[in-house]
Amino acid sequence: MIPRWLHRTFLALLACSLVKYVWLAAYAHPVADDFCYAAKSRGMGLWAWSMGEWMTWNGRYASNLLMVHGPLTWWNDPLIGYRLVPVLLLALTFLSAWFLLRCLTREFLSSAEALLAALVFLLLYLNLMPDLGEGFYWYTGAITYQLGNILLLLHLGLLVPGGRKGLHRYAALAVNLLLALAITGMDEIHMLLMVGLHTVRTVWLALGRRPVIPGLLLLLFTMAGAALMYAAPGNAVRGAMFAGTHRLGYSLGMSALQSVRFMGSWLLSPALLVFGLLYIQVHRQLADRVPGYRKLLRLPPWIAALLPLAVVAATIFPAYWNTGLLGQHRTINVACILFIPLAFLNLAIWLERGAFRNMATWAAPPRASAYGMALAIAALNLTGNGYAVHADLLGGRAAAYDRVMAKREAELRVAASDPSAKVVFIHQSNPPRTLPSYEGKYRLRDWMMHCQARYFGAEEDQVELDGH
Repeated sequence: MIPRWLHRTFLALLACSLVKYVWLAAYAHPVADDFCYAAKSRGMGLWAWSMGEWMTWNGRYASNLLMVHGPLTWWNDPLIGYRLVPVLLLALTFLSAWFLLRCLTREFLSSAEALLAALVFLLLYLNLMPDLGEGFYWYTGAITYQLGNILLLLHLGLLVPGGRKGLHRYAALAVNLLLALAITGMDEIHMLLMVGLHTVRTVWLALGRRPVIPGLLLLLFTMAGAALMYAAPGNAVRGAMFAGTHRLGYSLGMSALQSVRFMGSWLLSPALLVFGLLYIQVHRQLADRVPGYRKLLRLPPWIAALLPLAVVAATIFPAYWNTGLLGQHRTINVACILFIPLAFLNLAIWLERGAFRNMATWAAPPRASAYGMALAIAALNLTGNGYAVHADLLGGRAAAYDRVMAKREAELRVAASDPSAKVVFIHQSNPPRTLPSYEGKYRLRDWMMHCQARYFGAEEDQVELDGH
């Protein structure tokens, strides 16, 4: 009953809401670990590099492979490749979400409907994610966690039962086995999620008397990858840098508290609330058109409510267990991308119960739908990360950051050819909120400057911060 022009206008405005995130990539610069990895791995082969990292730093056998020859080594101008990576990750996140939706809905939703849903999902994720800068615009963090998210969405799509037969079925299983091994080796968060997912799935297949061999194979590959991660001698080296690690009670308690904190902030976000209201209008259509959707609605509400809590806690626990603190929020980005669909699942389940059933059958008039869509666009652009990106771009902080970082890089190139030259890193007191920066109210740490100096070929004693 909603006019076609209104749908097209809404889709166009959603697409425009994504442009600012692509535009922001034009101001990204490598920082901290980007330079350390690029300088450290220079001239090393994949095997020597991987073994060195496994022995002396961490067991992330998959993401470590992507650190040895990152975008800083692709062309003479390192910024070209570095700024292409976030754009590529944005596109791959969208495509992986669309792939999962198509696997879940198949012929029940049109390609256009699935594309619209994937675009909404991506924009909600970008708006809500706790650390946008490290999530997409910092190569080291983005490849470790966001690429893991992308592979996880593809993996989940291939797990959906479908009409694959014969060679197609075995090819899909082979791809998924490789994905399981790769996702597990991206980072400790995805490792824990994969072990939990395939343990529960294998038990569910066995109890339901379904074919269990493929599930056992996936669990075996996941456990093998987890064992490789856990057995890395580098874990002890890295863990020695932190105090108060491996405290089970403390880690569980803090994980629960932080889970409530982040889930509360997401549930109260204007963007999620408005899209939740819009979702009510399509709930009944999905229940009538998609058989698998109706099966999900039979899930007991208490299990549905525990799922997001368990997922968020699982993404927080490794940080407290390994370091004793939640030092960065890029790990919570993993929780956020899984929390969004689980939040809508909980909403859908409640819309099938009690007084909420009347709400699910209410058909909003076109004018009310138009107001809802306008509020959704406003929420995506004027709250959360959407507002922060606008403020950085239009307020000039992203451009100022770009000028300062470009000046440092130019001076370091000069210092590399002139041993007597000194480079003073002027402290940025007001860096952009949506790009990776370790300054602001904090002092830039020496090792970050030293890594950048080594990458450009200068000596560590040629750089200093504000004359100190």
